[in-house]
Amino acid sequence: MAATQRWKTIHFGTAFILLTLCASAQDGGSGAPEVTKCDGKSFPVATCWQKLDTGPFSILAPLGWEFHQLMGIDSYVGEFVGDGISLTFDFGRYSTELRKAKKPEYIVTKESIGGLSAKVVRPRTTGNGLTGVYLRKIPGHEELCLWGRDLTAAQQELALKMFETIQFGGPMPPSTIPPPPPASWRESAPWKVAWTSAAGKT
Repeated sequence: MAATQRWKTIHFGTAFILLTLCASAQDGGSGAPEVTKCDGKSFPVATCWQKLDTGPFSILAPLGWEFHQLMGIDSYVGEFVGDGISLTFDFGRYSTELRKAKKPEYIVTKESIGGLSAKVVRPRTTGNGLTGVYLRKIPGHEELCLWGRDLTAAQQELALKMFETIQFGGPMPPSTIPPPPPASWRESAPWKVAWTSAAGKT
């Protein structure tokens, strides 16, 4: 009888110690810093990323990225810039930048983006070529090419993830020429020559 009582006491003591250790581990875990990095991996992209709206289409990008309208002649041209990456787009009838990106030099896939069929390309040799998306027959518009050049593996992964967020809808800008920059920039010779030259061709 005494042996049985002793065994119960040991068993109870062991269980109590284990429960105490588990509780301590949980308390320590609750005090650990939470993951707050908004990089599209720790959280859903739609929760973390910002929307960059060009008018006829939009794209989601990490915080800190910017959209710039560039000089265009017969199409709407712009770029998305951030994290050391520049993704250029050409929206118009002659958006042909990716038509020559073909196998075997490129990995070419067909995907659905923004409800439309899209051609997505990336170079077979990372860092040497174009990583981009090409969409045709966009309702109410022409064609869209969006690409980055000579991207690293990490940059390419980010760009491809951004391409998946493209959505269409909205008007084209009133002009293919971007609005004038702030007054302090207007007398900058390089900008003045480029803007005047483009304006003269429209």
